[in-house]
Amino acid sequence: MWVTFMPFGKKQFVNEGDSLLDAAAQAGVMIDGTCAGKGTCGKCKVKVLAGKTSAPDPIERSLLTDAEIRAGYRLACRLRAEDDLSIMVPEINSAASRKKKLMHLPEGFIPKTNIKKYFVEVEQPTVEEQKNDIKRIMESLPKDDYTIDPLLIPAIHDLLEADQKITVTVRENHIIDLEKGDTQRSCYGIALDIGTTTVVAMLWDLNQGKLVDVIAETNPQNVFGADVISRILHSREEPGNLLTLKTKIRDCLNDMIDAFKKNNHIDENHIYDLVVVGNTTMSHLFMGANPEGLAKAPFVPVFCDAVDMPAKDLDIHIHPAANVHLLPNIAGHVGSDITAVLLTTNVANLKGLYLVIDVGTNGEILLSKDGHVMACSTAAGPAFEGAAIHHGMRAASGAIEGVEIKNGEVFLQVIDDQQPIGICGSGLIDALAQMLEAGILDHNGKLATQESAKEKGIHPSLLSRLRNGKYGNEFVLAWGKAGEDIVITQKDIREVQLAKGAIYAGVQLMLKHIGAEAGELEQIILAGAFGNYIKKESALRIGLLPQIEKEKVTSIGNAAGSGACMALLSIYERRRASVEAQRVEHLELAIHPDFQTTFLDAMVFPKQGVR
Repeated sequence: MWVTFMPFGKKQFVNEGDSLLDAAAQAGVMIDGTCAGKGTCGKCKVKVLAGKTSAPDPIERSLLTDAEIRAGYRLACRLRAEDDLSIMVPEINSAASRKKKLMHLPEGFIPKTNIKKYFVEVEQPTVEEQKNDIKRIMESLPKDDYTIDPLLIPAIHDLLEADQKITVTVRENHIIDLEKGDTQRSCYGIALDIGTTTVVAMLWDLNQGKLVDVIAETNPQNVFGADVISRILHSREEPGNLLTLKTKIRDCLNDMIDAFKKNNHIDENHIYDLVVVGNTTMSHLFMGANPEGLAKAPFVPVFCDAVDMPAKDLDIHIHPAANVHLLPNIAGHVGSDITAVLLTTNVANLKGLYLVIDVGTNGEILLSKDGHVMACSTAAGPAFEGAAIHHGMRAASGAIEGVEIKNGEVFLQVIDDQQPIGICGSGLIDALAQMLEAGILDHNGKLATQESAKEKGIHPSLLSRLRNGKYGNEFVLAWGKAGEDIVITQKDIREVQLAKGAIYAGVQLMLKHIGAEAGELEQIILAGAFGNYIKKESALRIGLLPQIEKEKVTSIGNAAGSGACMALLSIYERRRASVEAQRVEHLELAIHPDFQTTFLDAMVFPKQGVR
């Protein structure tokens, strides 16, 4: 049987009993697999356009509305084909595309790449001066202490026979390429930020230190789970799973390289350098290293130091001798992406107290006091990515990303101004902040009922939005057709409390460990796409951040991607990353004696609004 995935037109053969989620993974089609196909999240919705399928099972009927089932919607993890099928898959890469705009190099950054190209004329040999070909190439270059890649030797004679004018590509003092003619202008490198949810590749002109192109894609490993623990568990379920995870991410990179070639008319052999960052699990999966140790105490990684390997050994489709450099990880759950954030923010070299938070599936935190830097990772969970939220979704077209409640009216900001179909993380934080201000949510996280809200004098227009639904008490954000309203449930509120409580508890324990108070903070820096899109007033209102003046909160976009670019463009920054990563003190929250108590206290919402 064949399944056609629309709108991509990709076809995949399936055996009887295979799930459509597995088939999509084989076909390279992105379907949101938040719960790794366990049938608990309800996010892998697809629409059956044609063909015979198995009937919806009880799990599907519990997670889909009757109207959705009548319209042909099914869960890909539960759906089994009984004939050739045509399936419509929701577009999820539109969420990834928002990251393209969030990469900025720090002011004053000076590129100093270690890749140089020289167009030279090699001296002809003579009977009197019988210098070998390699020696004559060396003498045509600015210095005389070069080495040469042995793989180039077989082609040198024919190259010089054809033309004495050649381009020599050098990495530091090592010759990695020889070409006929002048190709000096074609010198590129790629910085790669492997996020649990999104992968961002940035193509740079190494000659000019200029950003040429950016591509962002949903991490194809997402079909095996939304968080790193799900993927670690998947990697050990069957012998070939680790290889599958490694292949997924490398194929994603190679697809991006192909797109760079097509979009910018460049030769893949003119890409000479690649810098990779990601959390520790993503780094391990990229290298094909067993990440099992990261899922259990004492959370020991296979490697932390920087890694350098030639591209040909990793089957990456750039120049075979190109260097692939992974920035160093800091600890089991504090990866090279946070090392890259260190480069971007430079907090290790600033006087005063600075807090950096990268809010994502994991919440990574840096705290620096007069150059003493601490780091920790909190298991915030995927709530801020839209997972575990009843109507949650990623920041794609149709997602509610902003909420305002004013004079009893609910005003929504929806991505691409579409009919709302769900709510993403920034909209969720906004909504809860506004519900707290309106009095329909108390500081313990309890959602008001119609009766209690009426007694409190809540605006009459909001009363009808408070109701008892299929999953308990809920608040209607947007009225839909046929009862398909977009709601926030009591369970959704608890999920946000768990996520923000984990992050805030990490901050509190780090402040205590370093001997400082929140009031001493010079600045709170929000890194990552999520940190860029949330309103700082809302983040402060729900207690995601310490209660300081909102003017001290700054968003800096994709700081991990920026740091990767700095390491690509400057050998100095690459070396600095290794030094500073080793200086960071890691605080392991999982075994901290005060974590549970601090976490429970951090779950409550502040009683008062932002100062």
